[in-house]
Amino acid sequence: MPSDEGEPILGLPDLDRELAPGLPHGWLGVLGGPTDAETSLLAKQFAVHARDSAPAIYYTTHERTEEIRSTFEGLGGDAEAVRIVNLSEEYFQYVLSPRLETSRIRERGLQLADLRAERPSVTPRAPYNLTSRILSDLAGLDRPFRLVLDAVDFLVEVLDLPEVMTIARQVRHRAQAYGAPALLVMHGEILERRAAGLLEGLADVLLELTPDGEESSPAHRLRVRKVHNHPELKRTVRLKVTPRGFVAAPSSR
Repeated sequence: MPSDEGEPILGLPDLDRELAPGLPHGWLGVLGGPTDAETSLLAKQFAVHARDSAPAIYYTTHERTEEIRSTFEGLGGDAEAVRIVNLSEEYFQYVLSPRLETSRIRERGLQLADLRAERPSVTPRAPYNLTSRILSDLAGLDRPFRLVLDAVDFLVEVLDLPEVMTIARQVRHRAQAYGAPALLVMHGEILERRAAGLLEGLADVLLELTPDGEESSPAHRLRVRKVHNHPELKRTVRLKVTPRGFVAAPSSR
């Protein structure tokens, strides 16, 4: 079933109209690009175009939550309408910080102040598991939604590749089950080739954003590399950055 032509896809009206007839009602997109491309900005533009009744979730692995909210507002969206999940902050708090504390104690020994600071816990906290954390969120989605994971590179760094692919496949499954769009962001020059290939093979829509022109220029090119079962929809669109995000010039194949 084609995607609803009335629903924004990427938040780029001209390109959205061209892609809509070829997209299934629920789909997984993978957005790639070098680290100097504004992939995170395009991901936020995608996130703020959720339907009013559909929950939007934005997983970040490298930005501060307040910066993301500020960008949502600049894009003209409702920052409070998007649930921001800061995976990097959670990972630091529940995984890295305890490891650092353990290393510190091993280095200098346990001090009296450390003992006094201890507080007994009635119910010990379960070990933090990043995979379970994300899969639990997905299991709670029971209606159309809009989801962004920016970026998969972090997951590949801290998880085994089969776990990363389990998360990606579950995102795709839930998107298809509820007619939802989901977008995974990755950086091609960082992600290992096998991981990138597996994610690209899983995608219904494969996009690549690259800077266009001089380093100081805000122009980019967005290449639609794949639309599942619709190779005729492949194209390249020139974009420029405005205070309200990306806008597209007329596309060319």
